[in-house]
Parts: sequence; C-alpha cells; structure tokens
Amino acid sequence: MGVSVLYSAIPPSSTLYTRLQREKALSILVVYLFPYGCGIFRFFEIDPEEINEILEDVIETHQETFGSELEADRVIAQLRSELRLTRQAYPGIEDRTVSLEKTSVEIEKRLSQELSRRKVANADEIVEKLMFGDQTLAPTLLSAEESLGLISRELLVTEGASILRQIDPETLFARDEGQEGWYLDHFEQWRDLYLSADKNNEEILVGVA
Repeated sequence: MGVSVLYSAIPPSSTLYTRLQREKALSILVVYLFPYGCGIFRFFEIDPEEINEILEDVIETHQETFGSELEADRVIAQLRSELRLTRQAYPGIEDRTVSLEKTSVEIEKRLSQELSRRKVANADEIVEKLMFGDQTLAPTLLSAEESLGLISRELLVTEGASILRQIDPETLFARDEGQEGWYLDHFEQWRDLYLSADKNNEEILVGVA
C-alpha cells in the first residue's frame, strides 16, 4: 500500500518560513520534529515526556549543528515562539495538515491515470510533484536527503488546486473493491489541503515516514 506521506501548510510570508531558509539549526529541528504529533504546529502539544525524548535525540544526533546545550535550548525556545506567533498570525494553520497513511501509491496511480486519460502532458511527472513537492525546504542549508519536500506556491500549489478542482473524488475511486472509503477519505483530505493552501496563499511541506 506504500509509505505514509505527511503534509503541512506553511505561510511563505511568515517569519518562521524566512528563518527556516536562513538558520540551519532551526530548519534541522523542524525536519526532525515534522513526523511527530499532529503536524509541526502541534508538536509541543504531545506528551511532555515524549517531547523531551525527541528533543534529546535530535540534539544528540546533530550535536555539531546545535553546539552547546545552552544553544540547543535557545533554538528550541525560538521554534516554540515562532510556531506560536505563526498560529496567531495565520489562524487555522495548525489544522491545515494531512497524513496519507499508506495510501499515497494508490492515490498517485489513480491520479496519473486520470490525467493521462484527460491528455494532460507529462501527467506522471506532474502527479509525482503534487505528491512529493517540486522543491525542498532550505535548499542552501540542507541536502535533499536530509530535508523536507516543498510544494511551492508559485509553481505548484495553484496549479495543483486547479487540477484537483476538476476531479470528482468519488469517480476517481469508484472501482476500489472494498477499499473505496479508505482511499477516498484520504484523497479528499489531501485535495482539501491543496484548495485551502491555494486560498490562503500558502506552500506545503512534505515528509515521508
């Protein structure tokens, strides 16, 4: 059924976004924390003991980046502050998140078939980018392998929303042989994320777990 793919909208006009492009320690922290909880904007709402374990692990793994314990604590505090400020400035951003739990392969296949049927040029390539992004987070700081995927506002969010508005989810998953509810629900959530990100002028971060 495939891997799990996680998505979270992020406002490119936010201070958080700007700092992630410039500050390696902050961007590494976001990449590492991304799979936990219900999205990066809710990470600090999970169990405090789990939070501490995860943070200790990332600091130990990337000690050369964080340096001293004091510096690591400073970066963590700054991330907490930036997440809080972003939630205040962009209401609902913490809820614009989706997890495709082992359904991404089937969604990608169905969508590619549908776009090919509609004679869309480079259908497979377009769908792959819609699923996994056309860029990466902080490309000047992190390699593609250690970063998150990024679905860019300028090149892909608007195009993806336009494509997905034209597709009827129930038709796309009409021949599911018992799995229709599972795939359909995930596809609709993913589609809605694109539509809301387009409406709110946001980009989308992508992580594979």
